[in-house]
Amino acid sequence: MLGLVFVSYLFDSGMLGMLGLAGAMDPLAAGYYALGGAAACLGFYLALRGGWSERFQDPYLTSAQIVTASTLQLVVAWLAPQVGALLLCIIFLVFSFSALRLTLRQLVPVWAAVSLGIVAVVLLSGKPLALPAATPWQAVLSGLWVSFTVGRCAFVGLYGASVRELLGSRNRELAAAQGRLQDLASRDELTGALNRRAIMGIVSEHLERRRQGGPAFAVALLDLDHFKQVNDRHGHLVGDEVLRRFVITAARSLRGGDRMGRYGGEEFLLLIDGAIDAEAARAVAERLRQATESQAWGEVAAGLQVTMSAGLAFADGASGLEQLLQRADEALYAAKSGGRNRVCTAAEARQVTAPA
Repeated sequence: MLGLVFVSYLFDSGMLGMLGLAGAMDPLAAGYYALGGAAACLGFYLALRGGWSERFQDPYLTSAQIVTASTLQLVVAWLAPQVGALLLCIIFLVFSFSALRLTLRQLVPVWAAVSLGIVAVVLLSGKPLALPAATPWQAVLSGLWVSFTVGRCAFVGLYGASVRELLGSRNRELAAAQGRLQDLASRDELTGALNRRAIMGIVSEHLERRRQGGPAFAVALLDLDHFKQVNDRHGHLVGDEVLRRFVITAARSLRGGDRMGRYGGEEFLLLIDGAIDAEAARAVAERLRQATESQAWGEVAAGLQVTMSAGLAFADGASGLEQLLQRADEALYAAKSGGRNRVCTAAEARQVTAPA
């Protein structure tokens, strides 16, 4: 931005010099303007480059740059009121540049100070601040200067729009990155399933909604049968691949609203959304059991066969998370005790353990 300001000073100095040559004003005013603009740019460049400006709340010294640039326009307008109207137009450009960085709270006092300066110059100049047009050449130069000033203001507006568009794009990229980080933080590194904290949080949210009259749901604790033997016979790398393939199988078998996460080891916790009775929940778990049993496990290791046991429990709106998981765990134990590779509900588990 400081480079653009320097170029703008060069252009305005050139226009003042040509107006001086056209007889509209004293040519020395153009020299004063050029020296003042160069000194201002050099001073701010050194302050920014050397880090001196970092001690201020606004490290770009925007307010100081506005006051300095506006003061230069007003001093030259006072020295050469014949072109004063043109120089006052440059103040519009100064504020256009600076408004890209200033807040309203910062802008108001700067605007008030510059306004007082404008009033003072108009009152003390002794001559009307004019737009030179005594000759055709002066009129052409004045028209061109005003036109280029408008063009520079438009350029600043386009620059501001491009900055806003860039910021919007960066914000969208940041939001996407945060979403990816959040997703990574909620996923099990090995299987890609939800991790224990994430799935427990989802079940807790559903429980809270259920207590407030929300939709019914069930949970199922899933366990891969004899998984320790898989690791012992085929190695842990095969065991890891079994866990990954099981999660892929579940993703293909479950419905859109169902959520599954790794509960620990070879155990997974499944939330069956909208299950209003035992048959509805059992159908979901049974479909996953059959898909697991029919998976081509021989592709992973020769002679490998993997099955799954499941324990179902329903959210009744009164029990807490621990009680719900305890009932699912009891149902899973009953499924294992009954021969594995089966689905058992908490109600069925109570019947098995009930005294005769």
